[in-house]
Amino acid sequence: MRRRQLIFAGLLMAVVLGGAFSAAACGSSSGSSGSTAGVAIEAPGDFSVAKYAGKPLVVNFFGSWCGSCNSEAPDLAEFAKANPGVQLVGVAVNDTEDDATSFMTKYGLSYPVVMDDKSLSAQYGITGVPTTIFFNGGGQEVDRIVGAAALDLFGQSLAKAQ
Repeated sequence: MRRRQLIFAGLLMAVVLGGAFSAAACGSSSGSSGSTAGVAIEAPGDFSVAKYAGKPLVVNFFGSWCGSCNSEAPDLAEFAKANPGVQLVGVAVNDTEDDATSFMTKYGLSYPVVMDDKSLSAQYGITGVPTTIFFNGGGQEVDRIVGAAALDLFGQSLAKAQ
């Protein structure tokens, strides 16, 4: 009995520490800029919610290095394909163009990506990634998902923007 308790305690500790390291990994990364290989890459100064007025806009702050971002990416790709009338923009946080491009390609994400120089994260109060913000056609924020989300949650948030 004691041995089972020790094994369980060890497994529990591994899960807790693994989660802590995963969460910490989503806090920061750095690197240099590279090529764009077919994904539309934009500078932070080129991004404005007003530029997308008229239709709902979904802005996903992500990092290619972030485990939670990689976890939600397949559902985000499915969401994008299921909602062709919705505008999507990715904001790569603490990333390189090469890594952001590879991330987008890996998951079949074809919307534009803005390389954040920390100005957009600050402007929108982003404290961690992934964070997804939903704007209505008038450019007003109507919902925000902090942390990894699944397809159904993306759909619920989009309903608020329509």
